[in-house]
Amino acid sequence: MTTENNKSNWQDSLKINQIANWYENHRKNANIILIALIVAVAGLIYYQKMYKPAQELEAAGQLFMAERYFEKDSMNQVLKGDGKYPSAVDVAEEYGNTSSGNLAKFYAGRAYMSKKEYKNALGYLEDVGFDDEIMSALIIGLQADCYSELNETAKAADLYMKAAKERENIFTSPLLLMKAGQHYEAVKNYESAVKAYKMIRDKFKEAQQAQFANKYIARAMAKMGQSPD
Repeated sequence: MTTENNKSNWQDSLKINQIANWYENHRKNANIILIALIVAVAGLIYYQKMYKPAQELEAAGQLFMAERYFEKDSMNQVLKGDGKYPSAVDVAEEYGNTSSGNLAKFYAGRAYMSKKEYKNALGYLEDVGFDDEIMSALIIGLQADCYSELNETAKAADLYMKAAKERENIFTSPLLLMKAGQHYEAVKNYESAVKAYKMIRDKFKEAQQAQFANKYIARAMAKMGQSPD
């Protein structure tokens, strides 16, 4: 047992000596690396504990009036401000990495949609990121609406399908699936259209859209030269 302990102590001493020798030979580079690590860790702590919370608070204050204008459907003020308070566009550009900045992008995108400026709307909506699955599905659906208006029908169909699957529920999924199916039919992608309609029929039997699902399935399958199930 003593021999094993001596061997272990000798190995530990050897490792310590090797580390000490390496440090002596690379002292300058080691110190630079150590200082860089300390600075990086300190910077991260400062950002998380001080800078980010301050930015979040400031952004919320800046967005306050644009949010009120959005609730009143005053989209000009949402996009351009009122001369006293900043617009949602201003907040999105200045505080884009904050929660309020993210919300500002949503407001700006919806405001541009209301003015039928769909490319501008997509510039903001495609940069929005919500953790909430319902809001995430809503954003994808709005993107699909924009692409549909821009006559990018296949892109719109794929996004409607994606939105429907993001958070499956009887309130929004059947409507989004119906839109997906109709857009797939418009670009002659009948197989995907049938898939969308069958999802309505099989998963959302109580939805209003389910009443017409079999009709649309038959129509799409007929265009493929097939009989409905």
